Amino acid sequence: MATLGCPQEYRAVIHWRGGSRPYTSPAVSALTEVQWNRTVNDTSEASIQIAKGPAGANCCGLLGRIEPYAHELTLYRDAELVWQGPVTRTVESRAAFVIEAKDVTEWLARTVNTSLLRYVSADPAAPMHRGPVQEIAQTIIRLNMEPGLYATSPDWARILGYIVRNDATEITSFEKDGSDNASAWIVPLLQVLDEELVPRGLEYTTVGRSLVLGRPQTTSDPAQARLTLDHIAGDVQIVRDGASGASLVWVTDQNSQEITGTKFAVSGVVTAFYGRLDTLVRTQAEGLTAYDLGQLARASYRGRNPVPTSLSIPDGSSLTAAAPVSMRQLVPGVRVDVSATGMCNSVTQPYRLSDVDVDWDSGTGEKVGISLIPLGAPL
Repeated sequence: MATLGCPQEYRAVIHWRGGSRPYTSPAVSALTEVQWNRTVNDTSEASIQIAKGPAGANCCGLLGRIEPYAHELTLYRDAELVWQGPVTRTVESRAAFVIEAKDVTEWLARTVNTSLLRYVSADPAAPMHRGPVQEIAQTIIRLNMEPGLYATSPDWARILGYIVRNDATEITSFEKDGSDNASAWIVPLLQVLDEELVPRGLEYTTVGRSLVLGRPQTTSDPAQARLTLDHIAGDVQIVRDGASGASLVWVTDQNSQEITGTKFAVSGVVTAFYGRLDTLVRTQAEGLTAYDLGQLARASYRGRNPVPTSLSIPDGSSLTAAAPVSMRQLVPGVRVDVSATGMCNSVTQPYRLSDVDVDWDSGTGEKVGISLIPLGAPL
């Protein structure tokens, strides 16, 4: 059985853009602090601090020539590559050199969409056709990066070969092409994902260089790990919050200024136990069909009935080295079960991993924090 364990060392390598050709690497003894995280439907960040004295004059000279977006930061936990992405900022003081970076979704945030967003064709051979939202997301990224029309070469960020898909079974129809059905939406690619595809069921994250285009996990998906409170260092809180509960979730594109011609959808079930307990979700996304609103309502209903019982891990808490899960398994979005025994709320609850936050320094070692969201009813 895999365990989280304690790394013997962290290594940082600066690569040229693309993540394969090395530029420089500070000595392990010069690396004093490492911070990195993984998150779902957002861009994760990392930073390292290098002591200039142990690094030496030669390394210091190379560090001074690091260019944001021309170079990338790669982090190794022992021999395992755990994080990679473009350098966004460097800060030098008298004694230290700090490198800050963001994961590969930053390339999507810095690439403006120029392709037509019209995924309505039922013909699977059409370049753009309706299908799983994860496939649509990959196609949009590919059509913008593959040609290299506005870059020195196709796929200048070198991410197309690192896309991993976990498709949903639902077929999505999507278009945002103006009244003429032929206009490109000129916004960053990441905005297309966030505003149009995430509400339709897309879930994205990164692991190393891989861009994972997935779907929200359900209780029918297998758990990546089963933790107990013994696997969590520090205090924990078990919270049953009625504000997050609902019998019915209503989703509408209606706003306070205009209510004519708008649509709504509802998902859930009214039971004798809770009665009617409504939650209203408003969306500003344009061009949503009744089917799209239904998908959003179903997604918003998950984890609300019964009223969610959540495990809160306060700041300062983290996984122990004996936790039965490897770093490779800690992918935001996956299911993780937690068995809370010996508490008043003695339950085994399926959760969805939303964030992984890792801090390491040369004095105290590694701390791995996680954030969990309830996934359905207790087991």
